[in-house]
Amino acid sequence: MRSTLIPSAVALALAACSAPAARTEAPEVAAAPAAVTPEAFVRSLYEDGGPGTGAESYEALPVWSARTRRLMAEAARLTPADEIGFFDAQPFCDCQDGTPVLQSVTAVAAGEGRADVAVVQGFAEPGNDVHRKTYNLVLEGGQWRIDDQHYESMGEFPYEPMVERLNGWIAEARARG
Repeated sequence: MRSTLIPSAVALALAACSAPAARTEAPEVAAAPAAVTPEAFVRSLYEDGGPGTGAESYEALPVWSARTRRLMAEAARLTPADEIGFFDAQPFCDCQDGTPVLQSVTAVAAGEGRADVAVVQGFAEPGNDVHRKTYNLVLEGGQWRIDDQHYESMGEFPYEPMVERLNGWIAEARARG
């Protein structure tokens, strides 16, 4: 038994001192999961104390994708100091007054790191229109971000998708000089 233990101990000691074997395959790297689901992220935009509540600059909110932030920064740069700028209403409820009430929020995966979240939103005050839109989300740095908004119904105010409107606004501002 002693003759078996000594060679085994020597082999273990040598193995511990040896250089590790070279890896032939790349280590597995797991993608960082989003802190919240796409649906929960969109719901947070409408909650009391959500990122849009009382914001002076919607462009500065940390909810936009890198692409959309670049467009917003360009729009802000082109906005004269005495003008309102691109956002003339709260961008989540698309309102200036009223209390938004979510009627439904439905998330659908749109591909790797992408999700579409359809929202039906009314208002607590009677007589207001129901808004229907879809948030196009992207996963950036493990967090969901708004890349675009598509409006299906905005009552009497039909809108083009937000990124399209942003690009148009920038083009007009550049043309004005």
